[in-house]
Amino acid sequence: MAAPSNSFAVVGERFPQFELVDLTGRSWSAADLVGQRTILFCFASWCTCKEQLPSWQTYWESRGRDFQMLAAIFDAKGAETAAPTVEASGAEFPVLLDTTSSLGAAVGAQMVPLGIFIDAEGTVAMADISGTFEIGDPRVRVNVDRFLAGEVVRQPKAGEAMEPRALELFAEGVIAYQAGDRERALELWRDGLEHDPDNFIIRSQIWTLEHPEHFWPEVDRAWQEQQLAAEGYDKPLP
Repeated sequence: MAAPSNSFAVVGERFPQFELVDLTGRSWSAADLVGQRTILFCFASWCTCKEQLPSWQTYWESRGRDFQMLAAIFDAKGAETAAPTVEASGAEFPVLLDTTSSLGAAVGAQMVPLGIFIDAEGTVAMADISGTFEIGDPRVRVNVDRFLAGEVVRQPKAGEAMEPRALELFAEGVIAYQAGDRERALELWRDGLEHDPDNFIIRSQIWTLEHPEHFWPEVDRAWQEQQLAAEGYDKPLP
């Protein structure tokens, strides 16, 4: 398991170092983002954004796979839920398994989906951490086309950055969960959520562990909205 990076991805700078393994077992690092233009799409098995995978596959195919299409799935349960999600989508591009949301930490994101454009030199050209990155959005599609054509892309509005202590607690919770200590994992994640109440990566992991029936095989947004109200959270569901 890779430790979260302490540096953030900044437009115009090299993508921070990371070490992850994809669902086929191949190891990846920042060095693998050099040599061709890369689009990195980050999603989660507990988010409706996973439904974008077939669209990204279609887009990648439509261009003759002339760029590196890469995805990362944030899921503390690991391949147990990640692999079936990706297999059902039909996606053939590499999907990194990110159990601690270390890539989310690299861009300071609180929610998914995320979209990151990385040029052939490994430099970040665009980082959309707003939680609204959607290939079906014409504005996103234009930005993708511009990036792949080597043109200047539109920079989206910045999202809120993940609170560092919340990220540490989330990572500790993942370690506890993978060691078989479910209750300790939940305790650490709840503590992390207190540090960062707007963090839907942490909130959703708690929900999926306690109420998996509302996330598989379908994501129940109506239940999530009701749960937010029950928890006293007064902002809309992303």
